[in-house]
Amino acid sequence: MLGIYTDPGHVIRFTSNDEVRREFSVVLTARPVGGEPTPSSESTEVRWVAHAELAGYAMGGAMRKRVDDYLKGTGTPVIA
Repeated sequence: MLGIYTDPGHVIRFTSNDEVRREFSVVLTARPVGGEPTPSSESTEVRWVAHAELAGYAMGGAMRKRVDDYLKGTGTPVIA
């Protein structure tokens, strides 16, 4: 497990039932053991990327934090 991430300032309000949520992400690490990455209904492209290529990808700050935490490789789960 890489960590558990949330942003107390990011709150979602569902207008259908007036429910308010503060979501969180549990982030796991993985490595390929076989098969091919396959897109789903939630993605248009899926691939494994070498560490050296990651800096060239544009990503939001929250995702960049997760990637950077992984690259640090401390082995201790992050609670953020």
